[in-house]
Amino acid sequence: MLKNLQEDIREFLEFYKEFLLEVLPAERVHGIYLYGSLALDAFDPDTSDIDFVTVIKGRIGKKTEELLNLVHLRSNSHPFGSRMDGCYVTLDQAGKVYREIEEYPFFADGKLHKGHYELNYITWWTLQNKGVVVYGEPISSLNLDMKWEDVQKTLNYNVNTYWNEKLDRDMCFFYDDWIEFGIITLCRILLSLEYRKIFSKKEAVGKARMLLPARYHPILLEGQRIKTNPESESYYHSKEVRKEDMKRFVEYVITYCNETYKLQKA
Repeated sequence: MLKNLQEDIREFLEFYKEFLLEVLPAERVHGIYLYGSLALDAFDPDTSDIDFVTVIKGRIGKKTEELLNLVHLRSNSHPFGSRMDGCYVTLDQAGKVYREIEEYPFFADGKLHKGHYELNYITWWTLQNKGVVVYGEPISSLNLDMKWEDVQKTLNYNVNTYWNEKLDRDMCFFYDDWIEFGIITLCRILLSLEYRKIFSKKEAVGKARMLLPARYHPILLEGQRIKTNPESESYYHSKEVRKEDMKRFVEYVITYCNETYKLQKA
């Protein structure tokens, strides 16, 4: 529930809601919903995004996009404004993944864009089971019908397509941000497959260490170090050694997930 969120987040979300209702008639806004770290009770006020889905009644045309852009130009004046991360969809698009629908407005990296972004089965499953209503109709009104098997389709794509392709372009593993992103994301995938629930970034590495052989613990610690204290000394004396360790970790997680959880290889 919204009242369970910290006060400064509640105040910002109230600002956002007021800005939205100033430019769009209330009858056009079906609801504003949160998923991600705020819904999973793992929000970090220094680093976490505000993951949202705002559902609009009727078509989202060019004029509506311009009004939504105005909302974010105004909300960006608040410290939390640029950390919003989410999508605007119509009521009939609720529950559908990006490849099933036409391009839609989304807000990321401080700007409003149009395209396909973040609408996958994990988004809708989290919203269905953990979502927070900021404004509007209850989540049940969206008629979501997500099964865990739907979530596993997204996890399978992440393992066998997205991360498999990264192995072929392994130069990305020279960079700190890719080490951090890769470690946290793969740990979350592993935990989700093991426990059939969605885990936050905050708890991912610590819990995953219990499932992973000790030879991968150094790269796990490196990913956690970058996230929590990037100025501290690396666990590796060489970025080349770290890159190879990261590749081995990715290869291990792909193989382990396919064999243990019977994923379908790409």
